[in-house]
Amino acid sequence: MSSSDKRSTTSRSLTLGHSNKIGYTINEDDQHSKDQALLGMSINDKHNDNRYVEIMSTIAAQENKELERCNERNRCVTPVDETMLDHKFDRLLSEVHGLRDQIGDRIETLNRRLTQTNRLFLANQDYGQRSNRAGDLLLIGVPATFAGDELRDCYVRIARRLGYTESEIPIVHIRRLDLGSSSANIKPSRYSIAVLDNLARTRVGKLRAGVACDPAVQPPAVHVQFVFRNARNEFYRRYQEGGRAGTGLALEDLGYGDAGGRVFVSENLTRGNVSLKAEAMRLKRDGKIKSVFTVKGQIYVKRTIDHRPELVTSSVDMLLLDESKMKANK
Repeated sequence: MSSSDKRSTTSRSLTLGHSNKIGYTINEDDQHSKDQALLGMSINDKHNDNRYVEIMSTIAAQENKELERCNERNRCVTPVDETMLDHKFDRLLSEVHGLRDQIGDRIETLNRRLTQTNRLFLANQDYGQRSNRAGDLLLIGVPATFAGDELRDCYVRIARRLGYTESEIPIVHIRRLDLGSSSANIKPSRYSIAVLDNLARTRVGKLRAGVACDPAVQPPAVHVQFVFRNARNEFYRRYQEGGRAGTGLALEDLGYGDAGGRVFVSENLTRGNVSLKAEAMRLKRDGKIKSVFTVKGQIYVKRTIDHRPELVTSSVDMLLLDESKMKANK
């Protein structure tokens, strides 16, 4: 085979085997084909750029939305209008003051109710104690040497002095108050003579068996318990109406010869009322009130002889009677 035949065969084989590839091959001399290829590449690049731009736009839009949400939160947290902030603060302050006033009023109401309840409790307690002593009287100033039948004889003599006949004398149980014998020192009686009219305070000393009582020493009171309460009230009424509530009954007038001293009849007061009466007697000695007396275990005072009796139930009432203390407290 000649060289020319080989070239033609090779040319044909190239033509047959690579015919499909030649269509995609750019001829450097073919300027039109080259421009079309570049145009296709630029179109593809533009399409890719457009997709990239869309993706970036979406990301930017999401970032803008997130930024707007952050700004909105910041606007809510950080008030821009100071006038609105001041208004809200003033309203909150007003609400706090209102709550404080309500709580204060509530506490004050509870305190008043507690005070009233305490007063009612003390009043009921005092009433119960006075009811238990409603049939009792005390004989103060009876010599300490009197005991047993001598005490009853002293009571009978007092009843006669008050106008009772032998058949009218009330039936009673009488005894001297026990101050306790376990100690050599006699404890002071709470029925002190200091609560009686026109008498100075006395001291409490020692009482020994077989030894006469010192006149300056107040002997223990004698407890008289009446069988009937009406009989007790009548006995005490006669004692008061006879004008002896302030001066008492002299032992000499009762038939005890030259025995000095006086016997007083007093109601069996509770501890609280004993203290109130002692304080009232101090005011009377100072000339701040006219008289002090008891009715059914309660303390009454008269500022002047023309004033109506006033019931005294607490130390506050005593303070109101003392004008000097009232002026000092103002």
